[in-house]
Amino acid sequence: MDFALTDRQQELARRYRDIGAHHARLDARDGFDWNAWHTITDAGLWQLAVPTALGGAGGTWADFTAAFEALVGTLRSIGFAMAVANQATLIHALLAHGSRGQQANVLPRLLNGEPGATAISERGTGTEIRALQTALTNDEQDFRLNGHKYNVSLAPHAALVLVASRYDDGPRSATALVLLDTALRGVSRSVPQATLGVHDLPIGELEFDDVPIDAGSLLGTPREGLKTLMHIASMNRAYFGLLCAASIHPFLADALAYAGTRSILDVSIDTHQHVQRRLVDVRIRAERSRWMALAALGQLLDDHPAALENCSIAKLTAAQDLTQSAIDLLALHGSNGYRSGMLSAFAADALAMISAGGTEEMHRRNIFAQMQRRPDAAAKSAAPVRREAAPA
Repeated sequence: MDFALTDRQQELARRYRDIGAHHARLDARDGFDWNAWHTITDAGLWQLAVPTALGGAGGTWADFTAAFEALVGTLRSIGFAMAVANQATLIHALLAHGSRGQQANVLPRLLNGEPGATAISERGTGTEIRALQTALTNDEQDFRLNGHKYNVSLAPHAALVLVASRYDDGPRSATALVLLDTALRGVSRSVPQATLGVHDLPIGELEFDDVPIDAGSLLGTPREGLKTLMHIASMNRAYFGLLCAASIHPFLADALAYAGTRSILDVSIDTHQHVQRRLVDVRIRAERSRWMALAALGQLLDDHPAALENCSIAKLTAAQDLTQSAIDLLALHGSNGYRSGMLSAFAADALAMISAGGTEEMHRRNIFAQMQRRPDAAAKSAAPVRREAAPA
């Protein structure tokens, strides 16, 4: 297997590594970095994997991934990286599932940098699709959308939102995916909400009050809605896994430099095995998270039957690795790390990945469901269960 970057991908990596370094978040300031957003838009990040016929650069998702990893690896902002992953996921959703009309009218807006969001989570039920309260209903002409969404990244600023909703058409409910413009009548949103971390990523709520929806705003059909949503969410999970792996790199570099210059009794602390172990463990976690995420992403793009399961595994394990690595880096820096600053802010940001893109429990439930549905060789070779006879 050849994992080497092409010449073009190496050039993309250099370009976006420089952009990330130029816009690196060097203090724990609040607020989204729109200058960085405009820079990556002008550089053509959103067009990389889009066919030329649809206004793109005609490249592949491997091209985008090379640029994404390089950008995230120097930017020092988990929040901004989440927004980039979310935008890319929405673009991929339109390419994979959008109608010609949506690709002609909605896709160009995303490619031009209008921020998009995906709204699934709701108050009280989180991302449990079977418990969706937001509902799409028929009226005499088109549809109406009513409900709310909670903890939506970039909700206070998003121009376009993909909304997961319940659609009752017959005895069973289906999942309808609605692409809507937030300027529509009946759409309201909150101000950015207070969060423990990712203060540079505005997170808010959306309310839908009898919002008029035409049939052309549905992404796919409700009959295929759940399957489509799982595919979209899996793409996001894979990129969140890559995000977790790449975002630690500049902080690991800081820690290596710190350990080499911090001396106790005229001996630098990086000569101690327990310090070396912490640093090596951070590196190991980042590498295993990266490769798992890349493998899962590759499976998803190839429509491999194990992709949904492995995208959940990638996101779940990468989030666990990132949070443990952030704690290890704090411990390495001692009381200096705990002081208010970029490292402590990074640790708080890392904790966001525990729930962003789905909680640990949700992913474990998905993995178990996929294990039950997919009768692989291991399941087929399992020994039959022997039932003991009841005592007389």
